[in-house]
Amino acid sequence: MISKKKKILIISMTGGFGHLRAGQALFDYAKENLPDIEPEHIDIASINPSLKKFTIKAYDFISRKIPFIWGGVYNLFDVKPIASAFKKIGMVNWSLKENVENYLYSKKPDGIIFTNVVPLPFIAKDCRKMFPNIKMGLVVTDYHGHSYYYFTFIDYYFVANAQVASDLEKVGIAKEKIVVTGIPIDPKFYLEHNIQGLKLKYGIKNNFPVALLMASFKISKKDLIALVKKLLSHTPEINVIFIANGNNELYESVKNIFFGAERFLAVKWTDAIEEYMTISDVVISKAGGLTVSECVTLKKPMIMVNPIPGQEEYNAEYVKKNNFGVKVEKLSEITELLSKILSEKNNQPELLLKENPSKKIFQYFE
Repeated sequence: MISKKKKILIISMTGGFGHLRAGQALFDYAKENLPDIEPEHIDIASINPSLKKFTIKAYDFISRKIPFIWGGVYNLFDVKPIASAFKKIGMVNWSLKENVENYLYSKKPDGIIFTNVVPLPFIAKDCRKMFPNIKMGLVVTDYHGHSYYYFTFIDYYFVANAQVASDLEKVGIAKEKIVVTGIPIDPKFYLEHNIQGLKLKYGIKNNFPVALLMASFKISKKDLIALVKKLLSHTPEINVIFIANGNNELYESVKNIFFGAERFLAVKWTDAIEEYMTISDVVISKAGGLTVSECVTLKKPMIMVNPIPGQEEYNAEYVKKNNFGVKVEKLSEITELLSKILSEKNNQPELLLKENPSKKIFQYFE
């Protein structure tokens, strides 16, 4: 007799791509390793294309143009009574409630894993009413536990480390509901790679260190060009890989100015970020929860540029505290710190959690 596969619905929501990447990491792991589980991953905002478009633009505008507002809102909602009041309002007023309910009814999942806490007030309680016996888990994709995460109807909280677990306990979440798993990242980060082979694949034929510069933080064309020039003139010499993260304006300006430059590679977009990180000796990026987890897993030191007030500040603090990298407020500090970081890169501390987080998480849904 063929046993029925368990349907596990992984719900993410646009608003910072880390949530979507965590959801996709869970989906990919289950597809590759768990034949008894039928996973499905959805960006819940995609049920309404206009909502998805608005969410992307709003997050991008606030986080890049007025990050202090984001930090203020983040800290405001870390006050439990305020978070509670907002969640109660959200449970009543959401234009997509009927659409989401219809979608959930059509799927009839055996379990749900959320990778973004924002939509929980709008849909999670209804999930519990529709499917009273299913398990529901929430993945915390940053290195801080927040009052907004408090929900009585969530069975499991999957967190990065003991500090986040402690944060959640302090806001009233029962200890037995909190599981330290690490943050899910793409299974490809756990594969062994031939570093020399990858370097040749991307045109690197020397033995100089590699700095990976990712356009994930706020930077102007002028400042980016100045930074790349400084990196390429660094002594001792280094290779520079610039990944534009789909930003065509930055990509074209850098590509045109540095066309033919030795030790430089510009990439508009990639689905193989793990390969670029693997061949890098230092990663210059924002302090997103997923990026931090990827760098820690590969033991790549980070230079984190202008963390957004709120969760990114907590992520950066985690990196600094554990000697996984440094935080800079000014672009000029990057080249000042580079030699020190490259000379100490072999002293990276051991990975705190070595097992794939996705594997641990799915053990609670088997």
